[in-house]
Amino acid sequence: MTRRIGFENLWALRSPDRIDRRAFAPNQMTEGPSPFYEARFLRRCFIKLAIFLGVAVSALGDDYERLESATKRWLDLEQRIAEERNAWKSQREVLSQSVKVLEANIDELTEGLENLKLSAKLRSNEFANNEQTYESQETARVYYASKLDEMTELFLRFRASAPEYLEDEMNTAQEKLELADPVALGERAQILIAAFTRVEEFNRSVTIDYVSRKLADGRDVMVSVLYWGLARAYAVDPQGTIAWELKPGPEGWVWHERIDYIPQIHELVQIYEQTRPPSIQSVPGEVLRKLGGEG
Repeated sequence: MTRRIGFENLWALRSPDRIDRRAFAPNQMTEGPSPFYEARFLRRCFIKLAIFLGVAVSALGDDYERLESATKRWLDLEQRIAEERNAWKSQREVLSQSVKVLEANIDELTEGLENLKLSAKLRSNEFANNEQTYESQETARVYYASKLDEMTELFLRFRASAPEYLEDEMNTAQEKLELADPVALGERAQILIAAFTRVEEFNRSVTIDYVSRKLADGRDVMVSVLYWGLARAYAVDPQGTIAWELKPGPEGWVWHERIDYIPQIHELVQIYEQTRPPSIQSVPGEVLRKLGGEG
């Protein structure tokens, strides 16, 4: 770096006294300077002036470069500040919109929270009512479950003594009961109701059935069985050579051979089959009337 020398310093280096002493010869101090010394003095002054101007220009060049560099940095800084300011303005707009959206969301959430509190209160009341309803339903369920168990036990007893005509239907109903969920009271009740409805229809009607019967001599014959509901039944072979009276028992229907009623039972079956005209026939039977007991 060029050392800056001030003009006052340069002038101090060459004071007037020294110039005067150097410009005049020792023997010419009283006579005045010679032309040689004047020319020499002027040449040295011009040299010093040139040096001074060079140093000043060099110093001014360095100052200009530093000023230009500082100005460029300042302009860069101003540009960055402007860019940051513009970015902040755009971000501020975005943040402002975000704040508004968040405030709106907070209002909605607050309203939703109030609605949830109200709904929770209503659900709490409903839950309390449901608990009471559940207790009532549980009491009713226990009651109906016990009644359903009684109906199931009655069905199983009837199935053991059911006539052969209803045997397949009762077996199907029992299979459905075994597959049904014990907790599903409605399903079990429907199965039992359907089975007892079929039994009631059978009990209110006269029904004929044809079954194979093995005789005492080992012969298998096809006999006609005429059911009078669940009270009793009458059976006869097609030729009218043997007849039976059937009565329900605890383990099924019991066949009683009735040789003395073969013609009457045979004619009764023929009348039902409409192979002969209607007529009045006397067949064995009992009538039970329950008025506080059997009589």
